[in-house]
Amino acid sequence: MFECKIPLFNPAPLRKEVLETMRDLVLREQNARYNDYSDGILSGCGLYERETEIGVTCGLVKFAGKVYVLSESSGVKYSATDSWTMLKVRFENEERDRDFSIYRGALVLDENTTLMPKEMELGRFKLKQGSRLRTEYVDFQDMETEYDTVNLINVPYAGLNEHTLCPVILTHFAREAYPHAKDPADIAFCTSCLSNSGIMSRESIMLYLWRRGQNQSTYGNHELHSSLADVLSEMKGTARQTGQGQSEGLLLL
Repeated sequence: MFECKIPLFNPAPLRKEVLETMRDLVLREQNARYNDYSDGILSGCGLYERETEIGVTCGLVKFAGKVYVLSESSGVKYSATDSWTMLKVRFENEERDRDFSIYRGALVLDENTTLMPKEMELGRFKLKQGSRLRTEYVDFQDMETEYDTVNLINVPYAGLNEHTLCPVILTHFAREAYPHAKDPADIAFCTSCLSNSGIMSRESIMLYLWRRGQNQSTYGNHELHSSLADVLSEMKGTARQTGQGQSEGLLLL
């Protein structure tokens, strides 16, 4: 049967059952809410840049079936290397003390862009000497700028059963596409993106792309983004540009 059990904390020594209820309540609620979600970012975890530090705002991520909480913003120092650098969460082995079983994940910057089994990507960038790293975007096309701009395309955002694209990607697409949308399918997709703050399931994106004639054999994050870019260029009547020739970032003063 369904049950809602609330500890009353009466003025008496706490019984073992009350303590066990307090212990289990959060875990049970967490499991019920996120059990069907894939690994990836569950909420928050937006990126910021501040004085040669790249950081992550508070949020939740799921990895290997466990939900990790970042309760306050955290960052790491970066430097220009002219090569790809990946911001990762590197998950550590379980620690135990008398009262807790503890699982942690640390932010790291790594020039190895191959993810190891206990790592999750939060973004990647290629920074030129004398330039400043950007975590804000001018438009949808700017999100794939090669230099001096954090690329979020391959970051896994948790979804039901499978991860999807970061909401900021879908939000930029919808804001640019909507003024040019004439087909009901385009209008419906853009409206859904904006009403859901950019959170769209992978299946929804793939069905929309299929409806628009984008029939790829595989749809990883890169293929999803590339196909959306093609659709946007078609709607606007412009030729699509790749990230190679775009803005090279903001020079430090």
